[in-house]
Amino acid sequence: MKQLLILLILLPGYLIPLHAQNGKKVYADYHGTRYTRPHDGKLGRWSYYANTEKSATGRQSLCYNADLIGADGRHDIAAVAYPAVGLYSALNPDYIEYQILSAKAAGIDGFFIEWGFPEHESDLLLKAMQQVARKYDFEIGVNWCDGWLYYDWITKQVPSIRTRAHKTQHFARSMQYLIDEVFTGPTAPLVKGKPVLYFFGAGIQPEEYEATIPHYPFRIPKGGNFPYIFRRVVEWGKLVEDRYVPAPPGEEAKDWSALGMIPSPWIPARIRPMDDNYPLWDKYGTLEDAVAFLSSFGRIWEDNRYPVKTGFVTPGMDNRGCAGWGWLHFYYIPREEGKTYKELWKVNLQHQEQLDMIFIASWSDYTEGHEIEPTLENGDRELRTTLRYAAQFKEMPYDTTGIALPPCLLNLRKRTDFLEACGYRTRTLRKELDRTAKTISDGRYQDAAGLLEQQEKEIAAVESRIRTIRYEDPSLYRIEGTDSPQGGILAEEQRIFVHLDPSLRKVLKKEPYEGYITFEYLDKGKDGFRIYSHTRREPKSLFAVVADIRHDNTGEWKKARVKLYRENITFSSERDLWFTGKGEIRNVQLSFETYRLE
Repeated sequence: MKQLLILLILLPGYLIPLHAQNGKKVYADYHGTRYTRPHDGKLGRWSYYANTEKSATGRQSLCYNADLIGADGRHDIAAVAYPAVGLYSALNPDYIEYQILSAKAAGIDGFFIEWGFPEHESDLLLKAMQQVARKYDFEIGVNWCDGWLYYDWITKQVPSIRTRAHKTQHFARSMQYLIDEVFTGPTAPLVKGKPVLYFFGAGIQPEEYEATIPHYPFRIPKGGNFPYIFRRVVEWGKLVEDRYVPAPPGEEAKDWSALGMIPSPWIPARIRPMDDNYPLWDKYGTLEDAVAFLSSFGRIWEDNRYPVKTGFVTPGMDNRGCAGWGWLHFYYIPREEGKTYKELWKVNLQHQEQLDMIFIASWSDYTEGHEIEPTLENGDRELRTTLRYAAQFKEMPYDTTGIALPPCLLNLRKRTDFLEACGYRTRTLRKELDRTAKTISDGRYQDAAGLLEQQEKEIAAVESRIRTIRYEDPSLYRIEGTDSPQGGILAEEQRIFVHLDPSLRKVLKKEPYEGYITFEYLDKGKDGFRIYSHTRREPKSLFAVVADIRHDNTGEWKKARVKLYRENITFSSERDLWFTGKGEIRNVQLSFETYRLE
């Protein structure tokens, strides 16, 4: 039967089975939340600043200003790899669709959102994901980062939750929320018929859990179940004569197991100190270390006490985007041009009979550098590897045709948005794109490819009717600064204003455009500055911000290029743009390109 299925997928329009023949699942951790100015009025984790003076590497700080765009068109994001589809909002339905369809084409059954508590912004991502996932038979689970609940974050939002006891009670209420909102319904992550939860840890302690959760009056829906819970094991092991020796699960892991949780691996240990081969990281691990680390979980996978078991894979790690968040150290596991990911998959397949699911870290954690989402640096290599081994693990057909289709669909959706901004009626075209998305989701890849080709021609025909005009003459705008026509020194009461000529303002109010403001700034000190505009979008406190730039104290004059988003900006006869904060600005210039459909 297996051979017949593989032969049939070559027939035009044949439906490729996307689900396991043996009930096994593959899930990927989803790290968020990331935003964009036009969609959300902010940038989230695309930008990041941290003092890293404690690092042995000599690097003093991280300073990623994602509003800044380089000569290559890339934003200055907190990562060592760049998304193949560019900067995106994790709440944008079109990008969520792209990610879900890409994951499905790679043999992934669902995303586990890194989630903190119902009041945390991660819950917005959870709901946005669920809404799109319902359309495409995709599962959405939770990697519960309960440490976020035990910080002061919850107290800032809910002042009555102050003490550790209060937070533990809220942990129980949050579990009920997950039972109601995640573990039931069409997107529930199910293994062996029961929901699954990944428990990251670093928050609630075993004794707190034992004293609270077994006695809490949870309401389980009729026909529902309390979830299987996987608990991250963090034992790192040691080096013995330059050979990595994994450590067995410690007392904490045993305590959690006694409470019914199932031990799970996470990112392999990085315990080798910085050396001449790896001078950019405080600690690193080799491919061999990673294989040894993961192989040590074989004794857990073969233990019949656990009702379900999960494997684990990661493509590598390079956390120069965040330096370990609060730990302020750099960690590294080389990708070895994809070999690390392949070898870890092979370890899991050696235990295929014992494993019920495999957990990937991660789909999208660019800051820690273990994303498998396609990037400019690595292409879609990790998706193809995922499909290759997921197909073996789940005993399903292996066909890579679908992997190239979701980015094509996303590209056409973005171009359709542009056509609509230019005045073209896109209702029929959007319905066609929706049909293509469903065709990809159903595994009818050859049909979908034909639809995409047809839609590409239709969009290109309309695009050929668009005419552009450039506006970059300095006479079309005026800079009102503190001591210079092109800039000045920003201080508490000193700002730099940009005024457009009324004729240009009139054009920009009427026609769609792509605009940029360029300037130079003295990167001195640790403060920064912002660029503002008028806006009609709410909340104005977010959408009025054009750019938020942090200094990194290099003492250099740096060139800056910032996009001006028409969705956010309302040009005013009073003033159009202004700089405020601390710093020195010079050579402010504007450029616009307008578009007209003829």
